[in-house]
Amino acid sequence: MLVANKLPKTKNQEESLQDKKPTVMAKPNAKGKVKEKAKGKVKGKGKGMAKAKATGKAKGNGKDKDKDKYIIRDSDASTPLALERGSGDGPHQVAQPSLVALHFMNISLRHSDVQLLQSAHEGVNERLMAFYYAYLQHRRYRSEPDLYFLNPALAARVRHMDLRQLWAMVRDRRLTEKQFVLVPLCNHPRSNGHWSLLLISRPDSKFYHYDSLDNCHSPLAVSVSETLRAPLAAWKFALVTGRCLQQQRQPAGKEGSSRDPASGIHLMCMTDHVADYVTRCGYATSSLLIAVDQIAAMRTHLLELILSLGGNLPSKRGH
Repeated sequence: MLVANKLPKTKNQEESLQDKKPTVMAKPNAKGKVKEKAKGKVKGKGKGMAKAKATGKAKGNGKDKDKDKYIIRDSDASTPLALERGSGDGPHQVAQPSLVALHFMNISLRHSDVQLLQSAHEGVNERLMAFYYAYLQHRRYRSEPDLYFLNPALAARVRHMDLRQLWAMVRDRRLTEKQFVLVPLCNHPRSNGHWSLLLISRPDSKFYHYDSLDNCHSPLAVSVSETLRAPLAAWKFALVTGRCLQQQRQPAGKEGSSRDPASGIHLMCMTDHVADYVTRCGYATSSLLIAVDQIAAMRTHLLELILSLGGNLPSKRGH
């Protein structure tokens, strides 16, 4: 069979066929717009998040600053206000320079402090007491985690703290975890002030107060113990008057003010004696007597201790 050859299409036929093809409408590029919108939203969120983080940090810093107000540290004794209150030199002598005899921990003993030890007629100021308590805490009894020796400048401020400051002090030092806390009490930070010892004994559920001068600090011991009951969770602790070696009363000075040069030495000896006893026995007692010879030799022992720690001794006053 003969197959008819296909005839070539004319231009008019090709144009008519092209007209019959369905036309497809081009869709706008929506992806670009979506991407741009998404980017804009992400950028906006990023800025918002950055602002929120910035404000959050600012608020957090503000809260941290507020918290820092209630954190009491032992190093606070180096501030000018605490120096005037707790140096032991008195406000009129703060501006007068004095050579440093020893740097120990965060305490700087001055020549004027050491000269108090060189005279049997001078008492012990707050800086000397802080030095000895720091030595007991960080050297002599550093392997005893159940003992805590409260800084004298901090102990002097306990009665003037509000509850939030008291809770912060107890929390930062973990005093509720300590079995024995030794608190030095003083009615005046200068060298003529009277010192006594308040022992907080958790195994005995008692406050023991040892006073070498006829318990003249009894009202102060009551006030401090009542202040510390709530922060230490010591509601049922009883205050017991302890028996200790009594010092001899000193005659009044020229201006009629009583001088008490021996009570600080008594407190140092009693603190070491009590700490040694509770470490060995695990409990305290109301009768802890020390020897008179120990009191007499304590000043020489402290001077030798300062030399052994790398300090230097000034010349005695009047020489």
